[in-house]
Amino acid sequence: MNIMYIAAFVLLFFIISKTFGANPYNLLANILLRVLSGIIFISICNYLIFISGKNFHVNINETSLVVSALLGISGVCFLYLFQWVLTIM
Repeated sequence: MNIMYIAAFVLLFFIISKTFGANPYNLLANILLRVLSGIIFISICNYLIFISGKNFHVNINETSLVVSALLGISGVCFLYLFQWVLTIM
């Protein structure tokens, strides 16, 4: 059942990207690059925060991956800012 949802999502992605005149392979490569750079950035920042002795970090989960895919490194910085605000309160 899950494979049907994944196949439908990929098919819909290709149809919509072709409708708007974009190359779906370039879009997928861009999204993958942003997700991988977000994972690397989160891992490095979590390590540096751990070394400094602070007690907040951002988990690598679906939410952080979607934010890093859509907004890039600035989105990951927003996640750290949001986590810092939540830690203070």
